[in-house]
Parts: sequence; C-alpha cells; structure tokens
Amino acid sequence: MAGRIVAFRPVVDQEMKDAACRVLDSGHYIRTSPTESSEGKALEEEFGAFLAGSDGRRLYVANLANGTAAMHLAWLAYGVSRGDEVIIPANTFVSVAHCLSLVGATPVPVDVEADTYNMDPASAAAAITPRTRAIMPVHTAGHPADLDPILDIARRHNLLVIEDACQAIGARYHGRPVGTLGQMGCYSFVQNKAMTCGGEGGAVASFDEMRVRRVFNLANHARGEQFHRARGDDSMPVAHDEVGFNYRQSEILSAVARVQLRRLPAWIEQRRRWAGLYRELIAACHLPIDLPGERPYAYHSYVRFEICVRERRALRQYLAEHGVRTQVHYPTPIHLDVPYRDQLGVRPGALPVSERLAREIMTLPLYPQMTADDVAYVVDHLQAFFAQRKTTTA
Repeated sequence: MAGRIVAFRPVVDQEMKDAACRVLDSGHYIRTSPTESSEGKALEEEFGAFLAGSDGRRLYVANLANGTAAMHLAWLAYGVSRGDEVIIPANTFVSVAHCLSLVGATPVPVDVEADTYNMDPASAAAAITPRTRAIMPVHTAGHPADLDPILDIARRHNLLVIEDACQAIGARYHGRPVGTLGQMGCYSFVQNKAMTCGGEGGAVASFDEMRVRRVFNLANHARGEQFHRARGDDSMPVAHDEVGFNYRQSEILSAVARVQLRRLPAWIEQRRRWAGLYRELIAACHLPIDLPGERPYAYHSYVRFEICVRERRALRQYLAEHGVRTQVHYPTPIHLDVPYRDQLGVRPGALPVSERLAREIMTLPLYPQMTADDVAYVVDHLQAFFAQRKTTTA
C-alpha cells in the first residue's frame, strides 16, 4: 500500500535529460526565425502530424511559451477586440477570461454540463447578442466539449470558434483530435498537464497557415519577412510588422517536448486505465460521490479525474492526513471572480451548475506512474471517510 500519493507527478526520464543537455551544449537556446532549423520548428512539424485526422491533413502549428500566450495571440490573429463579446464557460481557469480582457473584448461566461463540466450548448445559444464575435469551448480535464451543437450555433450566427484544448491534448471528439474542429486550437504543456515539456509551453494549431504564421510573428516581437530580409542586407531598414510580444518557447523545453510527444499516447492510455479503475472501485463502494461523465462521442484523455462531493473540505482534510494529496480547480466561477463580478454584473445564482461545481468538485490523484495499489489506497480512504461519517451521525 502507498503511504503518500501526490496530486500529480511529471514524468522525467534519461532521454528527456539527454535532449535538454544536447541543446545546452549546442549554445542555441532561442529560435529567432520561423524557418530556421531548430527544436521548435521540429516540434511544430511533429505536433501538426500528431493532430492530423484520418484524412491525413496536417495542421500548421506555432510553438509558444505557454497556453495563455496561445489564447492571447489567437484572439489577436483573428482581430477580436474592443466591443466584441466572446462566450466562455464559467467553470474554467481565469486565463480564458484574462486573454479576452487583454485584447479589449468582453468574456461572457455561461453555464456548464453537470457531468462533463464543459460548456452547455443551450446556455451558449441563449447568451448570443449582436456583439457576440466568437465562442471558446474548453475541453475540461481532458473531456471534449460537445462541439457539434456549438459549431452549428457558430455557423448560424457567423461566429468564430477557437478551442481551448489546453487540458486535452490527445483527446478526440467523434474520432477527431480536439483543437482541430474550430478555426484554431490552443494547447498547453505544463507540469499538471498530460505533457509538461519540463517547464511551461504552449501552441496554436490551425489549417489556416497565414493566421498561424502571424501568431508566431507576434510571439517573436512581430519580426516578419521584412525584418528577416533586412538582417541579411545592411542596405535595408530593420522593421517590425506591428507591436509584438516575447512569447517564444526555449529550444531546451522544445527538445524535451519532442520526446514527450512520442510518449503521450501511451501516457494517455495509462491515465485512462487508472480512471477506469477509479470508476470501478468507487462504484462498487456505493459512495455519495458523483463521478465525471464520459459521453459516447468522447475519447477522454483524463488530465484530471474530478469527482463531486458535498463534504469536500472534510474529505480533503481526511485524505491529506492519510497521505493523499487532492486539488480543487476553479473554486470561484469566472462571473464571481474579482475582476469580473462588477464588470459583467452576473449575480450569484445565475449559473447554478458552475456555482455548485465550485463548491463540490475535487481532483483525485491521477498520473501515469501510479499503480493499481495507489488507486485502491485512495478509494479505501474514500470509503473509510464515509464510513466514519456514517458512524458519527448515526
């Protein structure tokens, strides 16, 4: 039996260390051109191939510093700006809203489905106004959002769909990789995600080559074609296309990410195995726990295994005392968070599912290196907690 189980544990092996050392020894740490031979360019090509559907079409990819940079630059690439409204789920990470605020747009949080924790398409449809410009479904915890009705709403109202696939690399919707069904997908690599890259990383992907090229240019201080031509010709002025950012990914982390991308399918299958075992063992105990949904259209990548329980605080404390670390994601819905509660004017109680999840949802440990004994240890202590509560209230 395990004595201590962490909430998550990044995978680190010798091949990843060797990849990082190879770049360190090379002395080439930052990629400054979209075309130069580099770890970053190779990662873009490999990630585009990883995201290809059954038709074999590869997506264009821009390798970036993190998932927040991916979302920020996606909105800039499509010209979303002041006066525009964008529909997002209320049950999500704050950067989804922050990136819209950064470009001057207004986030419009809507309620989510009680079982998948993803955007409720009916709530999204009800939130559309003449100012709505786009919808951003978030594929929460690795479960794909229900994209068919969302894409149908977008077509009927001529809206952009930018997918936040930061939590769901490797997940599929009706067999298609998430992030590839809207106009652009945004991805994240960080220590509590399926891929970590040994730090923080991100990417955008799209079939629209020009938009992806603009994202990379913006991430690279807006150094476009004129800038790169001038660097080889002293007679030309060095010029930047527009105001840009330093959202580049380091060559060291790109090299680590390339190794991890090859391992990702096996890691996801291992996560799915432990998620299945959690389901089996918890269901057999008949505990007052709501398990996460898994819809027929979904290939769930299980970056997290989230349950809902009314006695969350006491349960988390009990598990911690017995060596099991848990987490709570999104304890405050977007519409009730400080930056937005006055700006948006959405009253408490307006989005009841998101508000209930904020009170009840918690994440159990789930990572590839777990064992069946680890999962059983967690469930044994879930069962012990509720048995104890039943005894004390009898």
